[in-house]
Amino acid sequence: MSFSFGFTNNELSDDELVDTDTKSNLNTINSVPDGLHNELPLYAEWLTSPDIAQPKIISLNELLDSLRGVRLTFEVMFTPNKNVRLYRRELFDVKHQLMSEATDVYEANTSNTELEILMGDTNEDLRKNVYEGGLKCWECSIDLVDHLALGSSASGKSIIELGCGTALPAQYLFSSYLSSDDRNGLRILLSDYNDSVLRLVTLPNLIVSWAKHVLSEEQWASLQRMQNEDTPVHADELLLTDEVLAAFKKDMENRRIELSFVSGTWSIAFVNLLREHQWSPSKDLVILTSETIYQPDTLPIIADLILELMSTNKAQSQSVIAYVAAKDIYFGVGGSIIEFEHYVREQIHKNGIALKMTSSKVNTGLKRSIVTLE
Repeated sequence: MSFSFGFTNNELSDDELVDTDTKSNLNTINSVPDGLHNELPLYAEWLTSPDIAQPKIISLNELLDSLRGVRLTFEVMFTPNKNVRLYRRELFDVKHQLMSEATDVYEANTSNTELEILMGDTNEDLRKNVYEGGLKCWECSIDLVDHLALGSSASGKSIIELGCGTALPAQYLFSSYLSSDDRNGLRILLSDYNDSVLRLVTLPNLIVSWAKHVLSEEQWASLQRMQNEDTPVHADELLLTDEVLAAFKKDMENRRIELSFVSGTWSIAFVNLLREHQWSPSKDLVILTSETIYQPDTLPIIADLILELMSTNKAQSQSVIAYVAAKDIYFGVGGSIIEFEHYVREQIHKNGIALKMTSSKVNTGLKRSIVTLE
């Protein structure tokens, strides 16, 4: 299934989803282990189809190696309500990197269809089970940053952002930790369907945020000029030299920041992967997600994933809170805040889960909301 969001500009819009195409997938079967429910959407057979990217861990080192020598061009942006400073890699810069890299890299790691969408050749903002729109900056993720900036309820030691894309909400919590004197440790897990998104925007945005918060002007310049003193240095560009990447990795270790990345679909295999890597349960867990409930067929999957992670934490007496930012209704597709709240409320009642749910409206022309579960 492919969709057009009808942007008023290339990277950010308040326009709604319009369903433009439909595609079905054949499914394979998956056994159902013990879990939160007897028949979870997380166990749906179609999630194991060969056409679906299966969840996998991507190491920080692997992503850093793929960025070595890349010059990032980025913009500084500010949220509308709390004036939070954020850093986002420019979309044209992503496309420039894709064009400049060797073709065989993508023959091995990226489907031709996905690459065409990433390059903008198909005029699509996303296509179901191929590319889930992670290069774009969606307005609800900015809503979520403003919401997080209102208070300290999201000051967790573990952060999971589902469908992270540009990862602006996680970036805000990451930068808040960098700006504090806290050295008690921070774990961040960033999940996106496309591993290319994690490599091209998710991690680069965090690196730029780190550099702008931590490095002095002298360090900003010297780390880029270690190998060539004539290297041009600009305020809105960062050359990822060996020295920059080494400094980033070393500072993460010194500050006890652990960055983890998971690509692929959400399913029971995703849950099991998090368990295997000691992410479920997690100490003082904050779950973030935005613009992920737009499709009726995947809305129960993301809802049950959040409930599963929260229930596991609560069973171990670990604190947990989740934030879901979305438009009130996605016209032409069918997902909505009301449907999400109804489904979650039904599952909480059915399974006796000790959670409370609240919702707050975003003050904007287009109706948007943030649902909090705790």
